[in-house]
Amino acid sequence: MTLREKEKILLQKIKGGDQSAYIELVTPFRIRLFRKALSMVKDEDDAEDIVQDALISGYRSIANFLAEAGVYTWLYRIVVNKSKDLLFKKKKGKEKPIDENENQFIDERLGYEKKLELSDESAYLIKKINQLEDIYRQVIELRYFEEMSYSEIASIVGCNVGTVKSRLFKAKEFLKHMILKDQKGEGYFGS
Repeated sequence: MTLREKEKILLQKIKGGDQSAYIELVTPFRIRLFRKALSMVKDEDDAEDIVQDALISGYRSIANFLAEAGVYTWLYRIVVNKSKDLLFKKKKGKEKPIDENENQFIDERLGYEKKLELSDESAYLIKKINQLEDIYRQVIELRYFEEMSYSEIASIVGCNVGTVKSRLFKAKEFLKHMILKDQKGEGYFGS
């Protein structure tokens, strides 16, 4: 049975009133959703609250879920929106100095799952990814770190699949240019 088929069966059970089916549906995504929230808000307690709130919101609006995108994609969007809301509320509540690393992508997965340090090459590559414009960094993150399909990414960023492919291509070209400019291209591109 494919993931989509299992999701459809669980969704039918949920819409029929089976609350335990919702827990079964969302449990496989919980860690990934937590990592996304944590990468945005940089606080474990806030990230946990966001995931809980997103899962509750998801349950309350499950009747409106059309299943055009996968359940993870749908929940991911809820987590991103709730993370943005929290960041906006915190920023509005108190002004703080601008931290140039604030909006940068940090791959928290390795630290939390395996407690490994990033290798020099990984740290270098993540630093370069962080230097990309948001629209390019976002598609890199979703495609390579979240392992989403082009259609899932298109659904999240609100554009068509062709635009996602174009942004991904440009992001890789920008990365290649930055890496070659640093004269580190041999390890990455064989030049």
